[in-house]
Amino acid sequence: MKTQDPDTEPQVPECRPLPWQVPLWRLLQQARAQGRPPHALLLHGPPGMGKAHFAQLLAQSALCGSPDEEGLPCGHCRDCRLFAAGNHPDLLSLEPPADKTQIHVDQVRAIGEFLALKPQYGRAQCVVLQPAEALNESAANSLLKTLEEPTPGALLMLVTPRSAALAATIRSRCQHFLFAPPATGTQREQALAWLRERLPQAGAEGEWDATRLLELAGGAPLAALRLAQEGGLEVCDAVLQDLERLAAGEGDPLETAEKWLKSDAKASLYWLYHWTAEVLRLRLGRQVSALGRGRQARLAQLVQGLDARRLFRLLDAAAEALRLLDRQLNETLLLESLCIDWYETLNPRR
Repeated sequence: MKTQDPDTEPQVPECRPLPWQVPLWRLLQQARAQGRPPHALLLHGPPGMGKAHFAQLLAQSALCGSPDEEGLPCGHCRDCRLFAAGNHPDLLSLEPPADKTQIHVDQVRAIGEFLALKPQYGRAQCVVLQPAEALNESAANSLLKTLEEPTPGALLMLVTPRSAALAATIRSRCQHFLFAPPATGTQREQALAWLRERLPQAGAEGEWDATRLLELAGGAPLAALRLAQEGGLEVCDAVLQDLERLAAGEGDPLETAEKWLKSDAKASLYWLYHWTAEVLRLRLGRQVSALGRGRQARLAQLVQGLDARRLFRLLDAAAEALRLLDRQLNETLLLESLCIDWYETLNPRR
């Protein structure tokens, strides 16, 4: 079963860079104006920063017949109409096939075949590959050959939240653009304003607080929007409640694993990792997140008597499970193992 990341970037309708992306956009347009456009870009940073939107917008701009002075696509020429319809002949988009988690070598070979042809409309050729960390070993080796011999006038964009998962040889042949969460200053205010305009009218506890949501999402605006729109906080609370039931001896670890599998395995694992980190912070006397501060009394009950070394092991196990979940392993055994570990940690004498 292919699960969905709790902060996968939602669709963004704007035909322009998001407010916090404007500096990166201007930097790229300046390079194009100076006649030194990049051949390969690595667009990386945490989920929810709009990297996929930026890549699509950049591809449309490169293919547009009459972009404006800011490099933005016009939206009405033949190229833009074809792009909007999803069938521009000079654009190739690669992602894992349906019900698969990896990009295979045959898909990457198609990039070489695509770039061997001349552009249909003579302006450029664009390839968008995402998520780049989904490349299997053979596909990565094949892509390296393409990067080593760039095609003039072509732009290859790799989009990933985990650039470290890519081979160093691939990373070294790309120009890096980091989409970091806007922490302070104008960009953060722009991100908050953007978020406030798009929040639902009210949440379960009243009006949404954009500042709090942004902090809960690690500063990623699109991830914050998803939390509000798609029940991310409900999954978050459900996982904490499951841990509390395991601590009280009222929950069964196998039943808990089955529940997470049926609802959303990856989202549940994401929040398990989050709560493990919060409990560990509390155990070490560190400050917890905004979400943790709102539930600090409940976390304090979980942390009683827990050993920090065991918590570090649980955190590592949750991180490894998140990584392995995309490798088509047995999800049931993976979740059951985690829930049993937590149950035994919380109930050492049972």
